[in-house]
Amino acid sequence: MGIRRPAFSLLVAGEAIFLGAVVIGGLAYPGYDHGRQYISELGAHGAPTGWAVSWLGFLPSGLLIVGFCLIAAWDLRRRAGLAAGLLLMGWYAYGLVNSAFYPCAFECTRLEPSVTQAMHDLIGGTGYLAGAVGLFVIGAAGRRGAPAWLTPLSLACGGLALVGFSGLVADGEFRGLFQRLLETVLVFALLAFGLAWSRGRVTTARS
Repeated sequence: MGIRRPAFSLLVAGEAIFLGAVVIGGLAYPGYDHGRQYISELGAHGAPTGWAVSWLGFLPSGLLIVGFCLIAAWDLRRRAGLAAGLLLMGWYAYGLVNSAFYPCAFECTRLEPSVTQAMHDLIGGTGYLAGAVGLFVIGAAGRRGAPAWLTPLSLACGGLALVGFSGLVADGEFRGLFQRLLETVLVFALLAFGLAWSRGRVTTARS
């Protein structure tokens, strides 16, 4: 299991940095409402927390999570379904990296469209969708050679992720709440998979 535990530590560190950026950034942003505002607003152009959240939060956390996904996908390359699901999850994580280079406009307003905003929405939106689909793929591919709970957990989290994604796309009053539902289930499912994989409970060859 040489590389598995160090790789899992990348995932844990990445998720911890992301959580810290959201919590601390929210506290440092006057009047910020986690239920009604996007996470990206913490790293937006002109936001009081913009630079710190983008470059000290989104960028390192995204790189660490992408690193985990790539290593795990390579380790499980003989199991095409699991590898594909992990690569889809990696695209979701890349959305964090992209948010540092292409932050949204102040308060993520779309009144004045720009290339930066378009790139932010494109990568972020497709990343969330890829993450949800990735969980369904992992669930379907994990029926054998993996813990019995992996499939139902992945499918349930995939379904909840789609609910969160739908609410996010609708851009309603509680868009922040829907985004946090989406992020929570993606993070939880990825951590659960990573823990099982790091402990050797996910085989590299389909049994």
